[in-house]
Amino acid sequence: MMRPHARGRRIAERASAPRSRGPWVVGVATAVLWVASLVVAVAPLAAENGVELWDPLVARIGAAAATWFAVLLLARRIGGPVPLVACFAGTCLVLVVLVPRGWVLSAGAVVAAASYGLLGMVSTRPSAGLRSLREAVVTAVVGAAGAVVVTGYDVGLRPFRFRMMVLALTLLAALALAWRLGLGLHSLGRRGLTLIVGVVVVLVAAVGYVQAVRHWGSSELVGSITDATDTVRDRLGASPRLIEAFVGFPAIVWGAAVRNRRRQGWWMSAFGSLAAAGVATSLVQPSVGLAEAAESTGYNLLIGAALGLVLVGVDRLLTGTGRRSRVTGGVDPQRPEPSRTARLM
Repeated sequence: MMRPHARGRRIAERASAPRSRGPWVVGVATAVLWVASLVVAVAPLAAENGVELWDPLVARIGAAAATWFAVLLLARRIGGPVPLVACFAGTCLVLVVLVPRGWVLSAGAVVAAASYGLLGMVSTRPSAGLRSLREAVVTAVVGAAGAVVVTGYDVGLRPFRFRMMVLALTLLAALALAWRLGLGLHSLGRRGLTLIVGVVVVLVAAVGYVQAVRHWGSSELVGSITDATDTVRDRLGASPRLIEAFVGFPAIVWGAAVRNRRRQGWWMSAFGSLAAAGVATSLVQPSVGLAEAAESTGYNLLIGAALGLVLVGVDRLLTGTGRRSRVTGGVDPQRPEPSRTARLM
């Protein structure tokens, strides 16, 4: 196994080597085709807002292509076998288009939302200070692209079940990535491990409580929760989504700031994947329109950014910024993280 400092030197040498135009041309072509597939997939969303564009089958082809690009970019970013992943994902998505059954299209929508959630996580860069807010915006944009792709499949979904499935799959995959990118649990330390376990327990308890209220809650309790949500929506124009506002976006800001100093930040960034995945599921609720979903995402971003900056400040106070803290915190000054579109591993 290659040692971390040796890997860091290899990344630095790769970054300083002269670049040919070939990869740049491929990158531009990929970006253009990706955006084109997103535009094709937007037809069902436009139809919901009174604009008829083209047949749903064409939109599904665009959604499948946009999902394929997300899987491909994700595989390249994390250092996976890109040709193998591209062939396998392409075959599966062709079957999704050729067999447009409800469960097949629903599976495609789940894969799309989870892929864009993970892509939002790995597309971030280490940032210090207010520049970490830029990473939250990048994550929101990637999640918004995922929301367009999900609607492009034009399939009826159960909003709560779909959202919970996507968030669970995304978080599990993100924690597995954090294990590799963060060099295992030993980089966390006792305080970090306690924090990660605590967040997972709170998330599971919150989802379990919501599910219990939905199934066994009294009509008075359900009515009071609905009234509170409606009051917030009437006053603000949209209701913030709690997981994105209080977990996803704060974790993105905090993780980007921590990764600027030590590898441990990937564990915080793993929870940030919930931000992009949550945004990707924001348009499946029939009662929520495009304007309301966008406004809700804006509130999530504002709340999450403010809370993230608070977490960054508290983390610096607890960890310190001196030489001793850098050593104990796991800083590797010879480990430059590659650019936003380069391989992480």
